[in-house]
Amino acid sequence: MRIQSIISALALPAVLLPAMLLTACAGPRPMVAAKKEADHAFTYGQYSKAAAGYAEILERAPGDWEVEYRYGVSLAEIGNLAEARTHVETAYAANPASQEVAAGLAHVYFKLNDKQKLVQLLTQRGSNLNSLDSYMLLADYGIKMNDPDIATVAVNGAIVLTDGTDPRPYLKAVEVAEDVGDSKLATRRLRQAYTIAPNSLAVRNKVAEYGLALEPTTGLPPGV
Repeated sequence: MRIQSIISALALPAVLLPAMLLTACAGPRPMVAAKKEADHAFTYGQYSKAAAGYAEILERAPGDWEVEYRYGVSLAEIGNLAEARTHVETAYAANPASQEVAAGLAHVYFKLNDKQKLVQLLTQRGSNLNSLDSYMLLADYGIKMNDPDIATVAVNGAIVLTDGTDPRPYLKAVEVAEDVGDSKLATRRLRQAYTIAPNSLAVRNKVAEYGLALEPTTGLPPGV
């Protein structure tokens, strides 16, 4: 009798194991697995799948700014712009220092055709946070929006910010001038870029494209 009781006790976990496994399978998957799957989908542009994954995560554990940001971007890419704006703005409020989130929010504003918010966001970041990336991004949006005034203000802000130490704002200014057909201004900006970085491959290629000589006299003093 005692032996039978011991055998029964030992056998009990084996009997319960299938039921326990079924219960575990029926419950929600681990958060780590859900995020890994959503992040993978986001990375490879599978935005519908990513949005579903991030929605699951936020429902179970709200408050992660990165998840809010990626969920918002995913929603924007599948056309749910109003909700996308809410989530990316929430992420930006939680982490205003992130250039990635700021770029994502600017992208949502662009898709919403909210030009005022886009310009305000990137201009404030450029001036208040000394963000070169924000000025450069605003210049790109100025070109996309066919607004050379915005693009020009942005590149000029970038030029002032870098104070003649970085050729990138000048190369971007070349793009802006080319966009409006101002070849004289484009050439001047390029010659300024050459003064700053005469050995830069990007600068040298552009100088060659314009048929300018690669020599010291080609350069012009930096400045707005």
